[in-house]
Amino acid sequence: MDFSTSEFWLSLLAALPIVLVGNFLLRKKPHAEQLFHKWLIMILSLTLLGIASWQSLSIFLYVTLLAYFACKGGLRMAQGKRRLLLGIIIPLLLIPLLYYKYAYFLGTCLRAEWDTLRNLIIPIGISFYTFQIVGFCIDTLVRDEPMPGFVDYMNFGCYFPAIVAGPIERRANLLPQISKLRLYYSSADMMTGLPYIILGLFFKLALADNLALAYTTNVAHKHALTIWLFNLIFTFRIYFDFAGYGLTAYGLARCMGITLRMNFLSPYTATNITEFWRRWHTSLTTWFRDYIYFPMGGSRTKRWALNTLIVFAISGLWHGAGWNFIIWGALSGVAMVIHKTFRNMGGKIPGIIGWGATFLFMIFVWMFFYVTDSSILLSNLKTICTPEAYKLSTFFSLHPIRGAYTALPLLFIPLSIGVVCVEFISLHRTQDPYKLFLTPLACGIIVFLIVVLKPAVQNQFIYFAF
Repeated sequence: MDFSTSEFWLSLLAALPIVLVGNFLLRKKPHAEQLFHKWLIMILSLTLLGIASWQSLSIFLYVTLLAYFACKGGLRMAQGKRRLLLGIIIPLLLIPLLYYKYAYFLGTCLRAEWDTLRNLIIPIGISFYTFQIVGFCIDTLVRDEPMPGFVDYMNFGCYFPAIVAGPIERRANLLPQISKLRLYYSSADMMTGLPYIILGLFFKLALADNLALAYTTNVAHKHALTIWLFNLIFTFRIYFDFAGYGLTAYGLARCMGITLRMNFLSPYTATNITEFWRRWHTSLTTWFRDYIYFPMGGSRTKRWALNTLIVFAISGLWHGAGWNFIIWGALSGVAMVIHKTFRNMGGKIPGIIGWGATFLFMIFVWMFFYVTDSSILLSNLKTICTPEAYKLSTFFSLHPIRGAYTALPLLFIPLSIGVVCVEFISLHRTQDPYKLFLTPLACGIIVFLIVVLKPAVQNQFIYFAF
């Protein structure tokens, strides 16, 4: 279910005649027509997931069907028993995620010989739909929400624009829209959704995939500037890759009359770390806030700093099974605690300084995200802390003016900076960071850039691995 491939879009086109024939045959039976649309979306979503991986489809069915029957039965219980049921059902829902994503890491921590788990392939989308279904169970049983019909529930869980890499939707937002789903052509919906699809594909194909060719992972470097350069490239790459998926998913859903959560809101224009996390992967951030941080007491308790650190450590683990991800989450949590403490003391930082400090911090911590080898990570950390490693003469002797070290960064780093600058202008002029990209003229320019800049080598979306 890779939006950047022609196979995905051809699969959608193949379903179009079925929609047209169904609409024609059922045009005088509105209820039957709507039911046909819902079943078609469910079958299409499950088919696309199965084509991507039969393993992913099997695990998805386990998670969703287990949650469905547990919630249906749980609504007949008293509130106290429902919480006990949640205590049983949530670990069962998490078992596939824990096994495929964390079993080998846990084995290494325990120094167990679990080499058979080393090469387990993480089923695509497992982190996203598992959290979405867990959230559904909590909202349904704790808040006493009614169970939807089976097809509506399945479409909530497997709606194909969002199942692989989010956003992690809540039942209050997506389920009412799914229950009213109808597949009609709407010029208004198409004119709204298509520009987001174009922008998302530009972020992915023209920016992220080219930036991916301009740095190396898990390589120890002798010069600090090389490390900072690669960190900067990855900083832009992960944003354009993940936001590209989110914008494409948002636009595709809008074409069908569904409004998904906007998962990114120009995070690299944030002027402090708290604001950054309100704009980066917003659906995951709010999920952790509502289902983990608030139940622990949130900021209302004296241990709010510990609560913050725990949530960010869990967030690091959610992104990957490795000490580098835990450190990445912990450092982000420490930064959040420092900023909140400073703010509570009445401290204020000028916007440009706050932006610079936030952006520099993210350039640094993203290194813990893409360098997964602990020994190489420590080596690179030592290098950037060594003053002698910043000599320009050494840098140019190590990296002559040729190849990916210069050509790709010299083109795509300025282009990436330019895109973020347009986001900043758009945000301050229209309150929407992407609105200036959505005009007909801008879309025409973007399509031209996609055709010209799209590399021969493409990469899967980074978050497919999560």
